[in-house]
Amino acid sequence: MADKRDYYEVLGLQRTASEEEIKKAYRQLARQYHPDVTKEDPKVAEEKFKEISEAYEVLIDAEKKKLYDQYGHAGVSQQFKDGNFNWNDFSHADDVRDIFGNGGFGGDLFDMLFGGGRSRGPRQGAHLRYDVEIDLEDAAKGLDKEIKVPLTTKCDKCGGTGSKSKKSSRCTQCGGRGQVQRVERRGTMQSINIVTCPKCHGAGNDIKDPCPECDGRGSVRRPKTIKITIPKGVDTGMAFRVPGAGEPSPNAGPPGDLLVYVHVREHDVFKREGPNLFVEVPISFAEAALGTSLEVPTLAGKASLTIPAGTQTDTVFKLKGQGLDVVEGRGKGDEYVQVKIKVPKKLSTEQKELLRKFSELDEGSKKGLFGKLRG
Repeated sequence: MADKRDYYEVLGLQRTASEEEIKKAYRQLARQYHPDVTKEDPKVAEEKFKEISEAYEVLIDAEKKKLYDQYGHAGVSQQFKDGNFNWNDFSHADDVRDIFGNGGFGGDLFDMLFGGGRSRGPRQGAHLRYDVEIDLEDAAKGLDKEIKVPLTTKCDKCGGTGSKSKKSSRCTQCGGRGQVQRVERRGTMQSINIVTCPKCHGAGNDIKDPCPECDGRGSVRRPKTIKITIPKGVDTGMAFRVPGAGEPSPNAGPPGDLLVYVHVREHDVFKREGPNLFVEVPISFAEAALGTSLEVPTLAGKASLTIPAGTQTDTVFKLKGQGLDVVEGRGKGDEYVQVKIKVPKKLSTEQKELLRKFSELDEGSKKGLFGKLRG
């Protein structure tokens, strides 16, 4: 992961690049490293093409781009099935077809990278996003939680056929394939694109009596309960993948994945920076001057803290290991306690008298200080 180039650098872009600029850069580089055009070694060209395609896969996707901008390559590695990009992770084969045409990409290489007519074979179901909000205490301990995710499931009433009578015939326009070829001519150039059948909308069936439950789609949206485990130490913006918990495949392929994004609520007492916690604790003037022992709050309960005599306001003490776990790492953060000396607004007669005596006793040190300043 450390050897990977910056995705923006790969595509020759600024970090402020728009979606249109990202698409334009990819089109130019894809044509440059087309195996039938480039003068480079075919193996080198293939690696170059894979590198720019990986960068494009991340930067053209708003969610992946946000994770990359925040955490770099580590933020998007979990978006790839094996932790590293491969051609199975590339979801923009149609963009490549738009650039080169369905048959103009170099034949065998296109089949090798995208499985030929990949869109005609079993396809993975769509990935889903779910946002979950938790308390800081839950983030510290980790959490097993049940969530309800709306998924597309087979219609029970029609058995997934989309037909009220559970009978259907093969679509006459696409022959049951769910897709048709569309030929486009531009001067002497010809390109063939594969598109969803406009008659059956990809189902491959011609339904005469649509099911009233699913309107002929053969599927309905229903909430499904899924158990997730939120790891210790998560912070706002972090995401983790639940494999196979996304939408089912439209044609007997594997289901998609569920991407769970975490949001940690602000705490009433603690402030957080990564795995570290910060808290302010008030102490009296007498406690600061004479020293004392305090019980201070932590996420695990209370901890004892010794305040030495002569402590000044805003002094910070560290409680080692009282922060949160480091996600996908070792160790824990620390808790930093900042003491604030509070000045009482109301004093009893006895308290005022004692403070006057203290002030008189302190006059000597003040005179000595002023003498030094005059000197």
